[in-house]
Amino acid sequence: MLYASFKYGRSDREGDDGRRFTDLDEAGLAALLQAVPGFVELETWITTDRRPGRSNERWLNTLLGVSEIKPLRF
Repeated sequence: MLYASFKYGRSDREGDDGRRFTDLDEAGLAALLQAVPGFVELETWITTDRRPGRSNERWLNTLLGVSEIKPLRF
C-alpha cells in the first residue's frame, strides 16, 4: 500500500531551494498510473492546506494498492 499527496495542479516545478515538485490533478494521476503498471487506485480525495495563509491551496491525496505481486529474481 502507498499513500501519496500532490499539490493540486498540472505542472513540474522547482522550488526556491532547488527541490523539484510534481503537481497533479485527477487526470494527471490517471496518466501516471497508466504509465507505471503495478498500482491500482483504491481511494483519491482532495483536501485544503491547513497551514496559516494557505487555505486557498488544494492537495490531491491518493491511496494505492499493488495490482499484482511478482517475485523478485536475483
